[in-house]
Amino acid sequence: MLIKQSDYHRIYRVINSLLVNENADPATASMYFSTFGAFILKQHYKLDATPKGGLAAYNLGGTVILFADHREDGFVTGAGENFHCWVEADGWAIDFMAPAFSESAKELSVSSRMFQRPMSDMAISINQIEKSGDFFYLSEPEATARRFAEWRKHAMIGDLATIAAKWFRKSPRQIPSSISIEGQHGAIKEVPLVGHSLVGTW
Repeated sequence: MLIKQSDYHRIYRVINSLLVNENADPATASMYFSTFGAFILKQHYKLDATPKGGLAAYNLGGTVILFADHREDGFVTGAGENFHCWVEADGWAIDFMAPAFSESAKELSVSSRMFQRPMSDMAISINQIEKSGDFFYLSEPEATARRFAEWRKHAMIGDLATIAAKWFRKSPRQIPSSISIEGQHGAIKEVPLVGHSLVGTW
């Protein structure tokens, strides 16, 4: 593993807690999880971590989750509205949103687990996702660049990424159970550390 499961869980919970506080739309949550997650990996681990976006497919315990749009020619694409974001670092793929899949796909029964796998484990095509833990990514750099450029215009994005990196602590150091954030009108709000417990890995 690139990072310990306990640290993965902490990164997920820090980002999740900030999203809950901001009432962020789960449909765009992967942008937060990938960007903030990559920022934390750079700050705390000095890793060359990069957020990626596009088509993503996972076989999670026999449930196949696909983030993509169907094209008129019958193929699928990750350049449309139904995209997903993940992090790539030192030959590893990390999806910090994986523990929250049960929320983004409420009709599916998916447990909260860590997703951190070597890129070399990736299926050779979307049609090869046959057993639990199989995954496939197809990055769409141009669409992702456009999406992130628009998204980053929101002033709070950079602030939240900085807060996330400040809140995170590598285990075994104690991580604060909450953090104080100044709201739009100067009011201080206490944000608790919340998130699903992990039951293993994919």
